[in-house]
Amino acid sequence: MTLVGASAQLRMNVLGGFSLHVADRTVHLPRTAQRLLAFVALQRRPVPRDHLAFALWPDGTETHAHGSLRTALFELRRPGHDLLRVTGGNAHLAPGLVVDLEEMLRLVDLIRADGDHGGLAAVERDLLEADLLPGWYDDWVIGHQERHRELRIQTLERLCLAHLAAGRYADAVSTGSAALGADPTRDSSARLIIAAHVATGNDAQAIVLYRRFEDRLRELGLAPSARTTALITSIAGTLTLA
Repeated sequence: MTLVGASAQLRMNVLGGFSLHVADRTVHLPRTAQRLLAFVALQRRPVPRDHLAFALWPDGTETHAHGSLRTALFELRRPGHDLLRVTGGNAHLAPGLVVDLEEMLRLVDLIRADGDHGGLAAVERDLLEADLLPGWYDDWVIGHQERHRELRIQTLERLCLAHLAAGRYADAVSTGSAALGADPTRDSSARLIIAAHVATGNDAQAIVLYRRFEDRLRELGLAPSARTTALITSIAGTLTLA
């Protein structure tokens, strides 16, 4: 699978943390400018200037919100690169700015359409395993983070299934582990990685993983699903689930 745009001249990352790069050089921006760029990137469409001001600075007056937006726009111009354009009252990312989130979404579309094409490159796996803007707790970003995590877990599970079907069991273990790592209480991910261990003939590791998963859920007053328990029981014989 080929990742388009990986060597872009002007690149913004929002997966795994915010960063901006021009060729091989990292460009440092004030937090206000980072928030402005990230907000527009997450909308994935032109954003009215008024909406930007009120969404990013909701606690002040209208005058304060628009003043803060003007300051952030000025800060974006200081590095001397075309990052954000405001035309007709709408803000949008400059056409030459590549965003890793867009690459991740294209990758998801490819996987949905055609499976994994024999495996992922390291850079593609990084895209699927990274959280969206970790450590950012603004109200406007939280919903995006939750939806992004669900999308990437679903995609990792789809890949794990594809690996299992193709007999690439080591890849299935790795991908299933990434899915469960994103949500350690997710039953479907646990079941997939258990199945992957079983496929490799490593029943003992499958049982260890189940035990850990069971303990994790018990702390929350929950239990593994009947399907996951049945899978373990089928390979462990008389397995005590207490």
